[in-house]
Amino acid sequence: MSKLEEVKEMVTDTVTKIYNTVKDNSIEITKEEKKLAPRIRTLRPTRHTIKWKAKNH
Repeated sequence: MSKLEEVKEMVTDTVTKIYNTVKDNSIEITKEEKKLAPRIRTLRPTRHTIKWKAKNH
């Protein structure tokens, strides 16, 4: 296997791992145009959002 194929496989594995982590932990990553670093935040579970809206509206 050539170095290019090894790097390609490592990148694919890493991206898959990151995607699964983001999906499992309800993390949102957004990249704005004029900012250098992406914004990472944890999303609230749905039941917390529903409870908050019922309490405050």
